[in-house]
Amino acid sequence: MRLSPFETRSPTTGAERPITPDLLASTFLAPRAASHELADILQDFDAPWSNSYAVDPDEVSQHIAAALRQLALATSGLSVEAINLSNLPDGRARQHLAALKSLWERMGDALPEDLHIARHVLGCSIDDALESLPIIGGPCPFESRAESALREHLSMLFGTVPGPANPTLADGALGHVQQHLLATSPPVAPDDTLQVFGLRDPREEIAFAAARAQALIRQGYRAQDIGLLVPDDPAYQLAIEPAFTRVGLQLSGMAAPLSLRDHAGEFLTDLLAIMRGPAPRMALASICISPLTQWPADAGRDFASEYIENGWSRAARAYNGLGAKIFDELRPVSTPGQLIARLCSIANELFDPAQLMPRINALRPLLRGEYIDWSSLARVVAPAALTPDEEGRFVEGVSVFSETALPWRSVRHLIVAGAAGTYWPPPVAANPFFTESEIVMIEGATNLKLPSRRQTLARRLELFRRQLGVATDGITLTTSARDLEGKQLAPTTGLSLIARALGANDAEALIADAVDHAQSSQTHGGAITSDAHWDEENTRPVLPEGSEIGIPGDPFALRKAADGATKPQSPSRLETMLVSPLAWLLGEIGAEDRTWAPELLDVLTLGKLVHSTLETLFPEGASGLDETAIRVAFPAAFETAITQSAPWLVGDNWVSERTNLARETLQAALNWGRFLIDNGARVRRVETLLSGAYHHLSINGRADCLLELADDRIMVVDHKRSSSSSRRKRMEAAADLQVELYRRMIPTTPEFAQVTSDRIVTAYHCTLDGRVVTGPEGKGLKGVVTVNGQIGSTANEIVSGHIKTLSKGRLALNLVSDSQKFETGLGIKPYALDNPLVAAFLLPDPTQEDANV
Repeated sequence: MRLSPFETRSPTTGAERPITPDLLASTFLAPRAASHELADILQDFDAPWSNSYAVDPDEVSQHIAAALRQLALATSGLSVEAINLSNLPDGRARQHLAALKSLWERMGDALPEDLHIARHVLGCSIDDALESLPIIGGPCPFESRAESALREHLSMLFGTVPGPANPTLADGALGHVQQHLLATSPPVAPDDTLQVFGLRDPREEIAFAAARAQALIRQGYRAQDIGLLVPDDPAYQLAIEPAFTRVGLQLSGMAAPLSLRDHAGEFLTDLLAIMRGPAPRMALASICISPLTQWPADAGRDFASEYIENGWSRAARAYNGLGAKIFDELRPVSTPGQLIARLCSIANELFDPAQLMPRINALRPLLRGEYIDWSSLARVVAPAALTPDEEGRFVEGVSVFSETALPWRSVRHLIVAGAAGTYWPPPVAANPFFTESEIVMIEGATNLKLPSRRQTLARRLELFRRQLGVATDGITLTTSARDLEGKQLAPTTGLSLIARALGANDAEALIADAVDHAQSSQTHGGAITSDAHWDEENTRPVLPEGSEIGIPGDPFALRKAADGATKPQSPSRLETMLVSPLAWLLGEIGAEDRTWAPELLDVLTLGKLVHSTLETLFPEGASGLDETAIRVAFPAAFETAITQSAPWLVGDNWVSERTNLARETLQAALNWGRFLIDNGARVRRVETLLSGAYHHLSINGRADCLLELADDRIMVVDHKRSSSSSRRKRMEAAADLQVELYRRMIPTTPEFAQVTSDRIVTAYHCTLDGRVVTGPEGKGLKGVVTVNGQIGSTANEIVSGHIKTLSKGRLALNLVSDSQKFETGLGIKPYALDNPLVAAFLLPDPTQEDANV
């Protein structure tokens, strides 16, 4: 694509305007493009990508549509007739290009609307034009064959007029960067015309940008003298309007309002996913918070939270207010009639049924048989991009510029956000059809100019250079240390190029800490003044000087039951406390990650499926179950586990994962059955609720399995989807806690009051290798790995210390080195430290501080 759009200058008024497809269509009276449905043509189309299309038709269709557009732009006439493969040697490139050509031919040489208009114009004469469109300037080094042909044709018809003179460059370091960003030249020293500030995350960057604009206005700038260049990323875009509204600044050139969404399309898309079944959690949650529904917004958020966490919602089922009938209709359907009836029933429960009924009626022609083509239905109801009534460009506002376009006016000072991460320029994806060498070969043999990664990257870098060129006085760039998920970010390529132009060793050398700068700066040299409250809602954590912080009240009384009683602790919560008291405290107050995510076959889900299958195969009272019996009963048990724990796993796109998991779970069941027979064990209880006390705390927990051994001892077993080596390492380090807590609770649970501690064997069944790992009391049992010594003494010591500290109103924070200490020293995977909030409060290791001193 060209770097800048075609522009024309009126011969009579001198007014300049871009040559858009609408302008060309009205000038040359272009007919509408014939409609075509790519998916229908691809259904029986044999091509090198057919296997990929069968697996994921939606994504592959998008790649094919993009490739067809690139192929059309690579021709000078925007026609399939221009493609001649006679000089292209046999091989992969020819196969893919021939397939694309054949597909375009089957489409009847059809084009998207904008390219269809351009092809029509290429066949017109000056007599066909209703007005003159003289072209400003000459060719662009990045234009495609079709764009070049269109420019030349319009120039032949209407002539050309000189382009604008070269823009005036800024002074100092900024002027040098504007001119030499992409060239090798002697560097110049940094100065106040170009400054780079480091912030915590994208939201803090935008808050800083708003305060920066506020400070510039206090120095005499007007709002329209300031520009804001931000990535087209919701992490930035969602923060712009609130941040600038907070400091009282109006914006100019914002994209469509974020609330301008196709709610009806989103709602129907979610309904189709639910009625196709099994219902995705995110679709159910999205239905609950849709503005189309009649229930209160707070209730909808509660329903959505429960669906996301559990896959079902008790609150939604109990709800009987306006729109409650919707929840009765959210079930899979099997016939077209059921689908239409359910959709209409739900539409009648909304605020305005008319928003959905036309879209539902559009589905009826596709539902005239017994088969439901879900993919076609999804395409028909897919949300559309809604455009606002006006662009909202007010001359008086701070100008907001898009990442992918040239700024629409010059400014005195430009603020550029996102100088860390994958922006400026964004990375170039590989062409899914052709390699770089094949693109070069195709151009040489066919004269088709397909875009290469190198050319695309060069265009994006030049776009960034020209975006920087709109500033006449100064530029402020901001970088984030982390993204909104807490992941560390590296400086962008653009910032590295700026550093090279200014003679810095690396990009980090240019970055000033915005916190220290704002606290110490006064109004000088364009720097932000200390009274610009950019961080009033985005403060960084201030780490304490010691290793502990004070907390008010009793932290063990935070979680309450419905009757007001304090809820007991569980082994899993105490294991979290073992790693991080802060992570434990966040769990007690409910400050846990609530990020919406689709169904995922993660460690927790895998463990549930294996455990549930074993529970079904080996219920209470089971003992000797031989291999034949296990193999016969396994399919039903595994299907039951999927239905209960992960019904979405029955989908066609999970076939491979489901097959592999079934194989793994069957082997685990065979190993477990062999262990029971070898030791004459009988399953006494499964999912047993145990209760007791640990120090001064009430505790309870569910043991996966209690076995009665041949010598009348009780073995408490926890099924772990892990290898025995990792569990044994933890037990040998005396850092195990879970089954040791079960040992304490068994004698204090009324049902097992007669069982003494010396009759209890603690064990882990590690399903990945089928081994059973026990403490020293398991010696003599068949097929076990015995760990001698006190397997939980170290863990008990650590947790006991944390409980005493917390009881005194003090909270111990983790050190940076704790992750390595737990994993290598104690054999514990410190998952609690993965929490970004916990990681933000990690204290530097004292030994490291001493070394730095």
